[in-house]
Amino acid sequence: MALEIKENGGFFEIIGRVTAQNVTALRVYFNAVLERNDTMVISVEKVKEMDPSVALFFESLYRDAAKQNKVLTIIGRQNDEVSRIMQATKTAYILGTDRV
Repeated sequence: MALEIKENGGFFEIIGRVTAQNVTALRVYFNAVLERNDTMVISVEKVKEMDPSVALFFESLYRDAAKQNKVLTIIGRQNDEVSRIMQATKTAYILGTDRV
């Protein structure tokens, strides 16, 4: 399954595989969104596959948002694939504890 991003009023749902092959596209897309918005929620609950480079990208995006005094919430702790990778890369702390 290819990468798909659905947007609904500041809520972004990532569906499919997110890997090093498409992390640059994610970076361009979400950096542009962060420029225009003060708050953003990203759901990774429907991610089927994720590699460590993507976890590190999300951590970088999270830190950039904080530096700009913007709020970024990433949800998907219930997704075992995402949790496993984010725990391995020590980036799980950026995952929100509540579902939207």
